[in-house]
Amino acid sequence: MSSSAANFKLRVVLLPLLLWLPAAWALRPLEQRLAAPQVQRAQFDRLGGNGLIGMLGGMRAAVASGLWLRTHRAWEQQDAAGTKTLLQLTVAADERPLYFWLNGARMLACDIPTWSGAPDQPEVVRRKAVRDGMAEAQAFLKEGLRAHPESAEILIEMANLQLRAGGDRETAAALFRCAAGQPGAPHYAARIHGELLRELGRPEEALAWLREILPGLPADVPSACRGVVEQRIKALEAELGEK
Repeated sequence: MSSSAANFKLRVVLLPLLLWLPAAWALRPLEQRLAAPQVQRAQFDRLGGNGLIGMLGGMRAAVASGLWLRTHRAWEQQDAAGTKTLLQLTVAADERPLYFWLNGARMLACDIPTWSGAPDQPEVVRRKAVRDGMAEAQAFLKEGLRAHPESAEILIEMANLQLRAGGDRETAAALFRCAAGQPGAPHYAARIHGELLRELGRPEEALAWLREILPGLPADVPSACRGVVEQRIKALEAELGEK
């Protein structure tokens, strides 16, 4: 291999790293200020975050990827404060990847609430930690909706968190319906909305909803589960004494 070719390959490897390091260094003061317990996402602008992030330009994706790796490392170390701070910096650097929003919310709702619990922790304390984690995750996902206002994925994640951590079927049903109305939404969002209506004791609404969505379910697409919806319609008709 010629020395020129070797030097070119070395530049290809080192140049992104050399560009990322100054950006990461510049974000350190902001990271320290965001780590203060009283700092909330709404205060990010006042801390100068948007101006600093704006300076990253085309390096946003690379900086966000580096910050995500640090977030994951803090998560592995069960560092709650570090995970939350780095998560906010990651999505501030680049709000475009849904991956950051969805997995960040799961860290907040499902993982962090379990880290500080001692084996003999009272149940009331454990439940409060779960509620607090879910509230943080939902607030985080609402920020994600501002960046992705038509995201069925974020709405579905919010609905699943309500079911898994909050047990709020009413709110989950509303979120699944909203998700079903977004472009490219998976068919199951509408189907789950109907099922939750039935579980909430509203079979008439469930039947009307399933009848409404049935014409839009293609028979030749397995994920649409048209046959399943037809069976549920028949079951609800029998339950309600309809023909």
